[in-house]
Amino acid sequence: MTEQTVAQHKSRRRFLWVFGGIVVAWLAAALYPIYRYLSPQAPPEVFGEDGRAVVDKVTPAEVAQPGMGKNGAYGGRGLIVFRDAGGRLKAFDSKCTHAGCNVGFQGDRIFCNCHGGVYDLNGKNIAGPPPRPLTELGVVAEGELLYVFRKNGTGQSES
Repeated sequence: MTEQTVAQHKSRRRFLWVFGGIVVAWLAAALYPIYRYLSPQAPPEVFGEDGRAVVDKVTPAEVAQPGMGKNGAYGGRGLIVFRDAGGRLKAFDSKCTHAGCNVGFQGDRIFCNCHGGVYDLNGKNIAGPPPRPLTELGVVAEGELLYVFRKNGTGQSES
C-alpha cells in the first residue's frame, strides 16, 4: 500500500468512528426520555414533614360518637375512619389485602364487596380470602380536621 492509500484508510476510519459516535450519542439522547417515561417511579410521600396527612371527606363531627364511621381519603389513598365502642378514633387504609379493592365501614365490621372479605373493627381479617389484616394508621382530631400518621412512626397520641 502506498502512503496515500494508508492515509485514505485512516481518514475513512476516523470518519466512521466520529459518525458512529454521533449516532450513538443521538440514540442515547432520543431513548433516554423514553426510558424515564417507562421506568417505574417512586410513589410520592403522602405524609408531610411532620409525619402526618390531612384526612379528606371526613370531619371530626362525622365520627364523633361510638359506632360512627366513614370512608375518606388521605394523599390520594382510600381510608376508613370510625369510633369504636370505647370511643377511640381508629383509622385503616381501605385497600383490601386480598386484591387491592376498597373496603367499606359497615358499623360492626369492615367489608370488601369484591370477594366477600370481612375484617373486624381492629382490622383483623376474619372471613373470606384476605390473607393479612388491614394497615392501621394513627389518627388525631385537631379542630375541624382529622390527621392520619403511620402507627409506628410519630409517637403522637390517638384521640
